[in-house]
Amino acid sequence: MKSILSHLEGKSHIIWDWNGTLLDDVDLMVEVIGELLDEHSLSRIDRQKYCELFRFPIRNYYLDLGFDFNRVSFEQLSEKFIAGYRKGLPSTKLHEGMKELIHVLNQSSISQSVLSAAEEGYLAEQLQHFGIRHYFENVYGLTDYHAAGKLDRGFELMRDARIPPESAILIGDTDHDLEVGKALGIEVLLLADGHQSFNRLNSKHHKIVESRISSK
Repeated sequence: MKSILSHLEGKSHIIWDWNGTLLDDVDLMVEVIGELLDEHSLSRIDRQKYCELFRFPIRNYYLDLGFDFNRVSFEQLSEKFIAGYRKGLPSTKLHEGMKELIHVLNQSSISQSVLSAAEEGYLAEQLQHFGIRHYFENVYGLTDYHAAGKLDRGFELMRDARIPPESAILIGDTDHDLEVGKALGIEVLLLADGHQSFNRLNSKHHKIVESRISSK
């Protein structure tokens, strides 16, 4: 918790990513994509390999895994993945210390939002399920399941909430979050306990927290 708090000096608004940042769902992602790979006679990947391969746009990640869109469409794969993910969601939990952290921030002068590539209605349901929806002033997700348009939603969030770029920080777990933050003109902190490895993130950014509950 302290390792994150040390990066928030001078900030009045946090924009959180959801999957992999607040929600610890990497193992579920690995299992569900593994089932899809089995179905199409492709090699499964472990958690380490997943964190080296996962990227946006999701279409390219699927191609990296070996899926042939001439045989099965990206839309079909996405729908099957979402169905499997939803089925397994009850097995997931928030990252250790995260609920306590956002509660502490809620008691301070720092306001909070969520910006995600998840479908917005389902995102709100997940936040409610984990008992944290009330901590966030804004919840911005996508209007479909095909993982495109997070940046556009980010611009809409900044505009609608009238967030001054210099007072905001985006906290995420992927290089795509870094790209989004840079495009929005705000500072970015990356957490290396999610969908991409520390080494991969460290090659692109200098503000990385390797463990959320570190006392450093």
